[in-house]
Amino acid sequence: MTGGIKKPIRALWGFLLALALAGVSTAATVTITGVPGSAAPSQSLSVNVNFTKTGSDKEQRLVFILELRQVGSNATLAKWTLDNSNAGYKGASGTIPFSVTIPSNTTGQVYFAAWASPWSVNRATVARYKAYPTNGTFTYLWSGGGYGVTQNLYYLSTLVAPKPSGNTTYCSGLAFDAFITAWKDYNTSYSHTLIGPISTATQMEAFRKIWYGVTDAEKLAARAIPDYSVGVEITDWEEAQEGDFVQLWRHSGSGHNPLFVSWIRNGSGTITGVNYWGSQGSTNGIGYNSESFGVSSGIDPARFYLGRPRKPRDQADYDWALGTGNTSASPTSITASVGDWRDY
Repeated sequence: MTGGIKKPIRALWGFLLALALAGVSTAATVTITGVPGSAAPSQSLSVNVNFTKTGSDKEQRLVFILELRQVGSNATLAKWTLDNSNAGYKGASGTIPFSVTIPSNTTGQVYFAAWASPWSVNRATVARYKAYPTNGTFTYLWSGGGYGVTQNLYYLSTLVAPKPSGNTTYCSGLAFDAFITAWKDYNTSYSHTLIGPISTATQMEAFRKIWYGVTDAEKLAARAIPDYSVGVEITDWEEAQEGDFVQLWRHSGSGHNPLFVSWIRNGSGTITGVNYWGSQGSTNGIGYNSESFGVSSGIDPARFYLGRPRKPRDQADYDWALGTGNTSASPTSITASVGDWRDY
């Protein structure tokens, strides 16, 4: 294999991406309250979007979209988005208050529609990592392993991580591979060009050096992601989500850069270890592994870091929505405002 993914892997990725883009079964209930039975053009309203997660989706942070639509044609008359200052809303349930204004040219009957949408791009990352073979196609090689990626990785047509001569990988290289390729396919699906605000190949190269530990000796991927405004570092372990990028250090001094899959908990629910996906010696390349936290051996809990990329606002907000609700069963009638010439 030279310079690309084998055809079976591409086919599997296409299938998984199609499933991801098709959305999931309702994972949150969404209702809208505070909507009056009648309103006037240019009137300001306070409308609440209420949500409750059902537990069937792993997305931890949400963005909320509210639209005003015309009854009959369903044409969108206005749109508002709240993302908690770009940080997303956390929690299993809540009420998101919207301050909206009815457009001045609105007539007839209207209704509100709302969506609870993913904040992160993790769904694409998860689909991507599950498409890599775990059958020994790509073995493990750290010393002398070059960039440790499965294919030539380009950004804005510039080669930023060349594939080694053999099918060898290591942790940072494979994680960076999954990051870049997940974004590439996501961007292709939703007509984007950039990863976050990274606007040049030179910036991507600097980003990669932090990720690989060339210019950072502690957090690596979990630092590169927030440093370049691609996402955030996750510091609350209970917020960890499949597809987050991990940098861990063991008490022995060795480190690892895999993708988070799930926590290991004891009978009391306390986190005792982590399940992850990556490239490591124990699986001789790409595979799943588990490790435990410890006081003097195993993973050092004080040196365990998580980074999560944020997705842009686009059609995926609707395609990936955890839940949606609307007031079409109780529409709002738009009447002439007080003092309008039609009142005389």
